[in-house]
Amino acid sequence: MNGKFVQGIVTGSLIGATASMYAMSKMSPRQRRKMMKKGRKLLINMMSNMGV
Repeated sequence: MNGKFVQGIVTGSLIGATASMYAMSKMSPRQRRKMMKKGRKLLINMMSNMGV
């Protein structure tokens, strides 16, 4: 893969993780549980699509 492409993926992941941690700190416990459940499903789907 192209080095800039990989660097972009890593940078985007860090920005997304930081934004989600900030958003989750502002949520109620019920909203947080719902978000974690959706995130887990999304991660499983993404990994299966990538063939990992």
